[in-house]
Amino acid sequence: MKRSNADKLTNIAFYVCSAIFALFCLFPIVLAISGSLSDEMAITMQGFSIIPRHFSLDTYRYVFSNLDFMILKAYKITLFTTIFGTLLSVSITACFAYVISVKDFKPRNKLAFFAYFTLLFNSGMLPWYLVTTQFFGLKDSLAALILPYSINVFNMYLLRNFFKSIPHELLESAQIDGAGHGRIFMQMMLPLAKPGLVTISLFYALQYWNDFYLPLMLNNNPELYTMQYILYKMMANIQYLAANPSGTMAGHVILPSQTIKMAITCIAIGPIILLYPFVQKYFVKGVTVGAVKG
Repeated sequence: MKRSNADKLTNIAFYVCSAIFALFCLFPIVLAISGSLSDEMAITMQGFSIIPRHFSLDTYRYVFSNLDFMILKAYKITLFTTIFGTLLSVSITACFAYVISVKDFKPRNKLAFFAYFTLLFNSGMLPWYLVTTQFFGLKDSLAALILPYSINVFNMYLLRNFFKSIPHELLESAQIDGAGHGRIFMQMMLPLAKPGLVTISLFYALQYWNDFYLPLMLNNNPELYTMQYILYKMMANIQYLAANPSGTMAGHVILPSQTIKMAITCIAIGPIILLYPFVQKYFVKGVTVGAVKG
């Protein structure tokens, strides 16, 4: 009886701590949504609050209509790179992970070491830029926003460990029945590794969606600006003009208001927030099994 009461108190304390932590995590998001729905003058005079000050949708109207549709174009580019890039990255990662998880494939250790080596050593920004632009020709194109992230070694090892957690006897029985590696991979490994695939898909989707580095380094075409790059560029301009208020550009550049920054932030994080509830049940299992097994 005492044991049961102690367990109940422990569970209650755990839930209370989890709820408090969740509130701390949600507070910035709620503040951003509230600021985007507030009147600019009220924000300037009174500051931000959890409840919108003088509720207004003027900020969203301005963002989607008065910026030459730059936001909508960037949103389309971001959606395309996220969806297509995630599919491509997951496909390449799954193939590589399966190859180095097959026990009777002799070069698997060499390939695994080659991938692991890239985690330990980095050539630096300049060699990466020269190889990407001069050798591969990735400049001012959609491919430049996707191909450099086509495989993440951490995600590959996570999925490799998930493949290795699948009983080897299943693969042997399929091989005895005449199945080749292609059929085993497509009809057995991928369905059984669904939690791991969903987990790395989420990782890749977040990587593509939140990326501003590739547009910054490899893209000079405004038609290919992504959502996060526009947000980054806006914040950089604001910081520069705030640090140089008497500069010659100060009179020609319109500083975006606080509410516009909050609105763009909400637009940028919206789809990812909506995606999380659908993949959360796979996320915990995929990370746990992929990190421990193997």
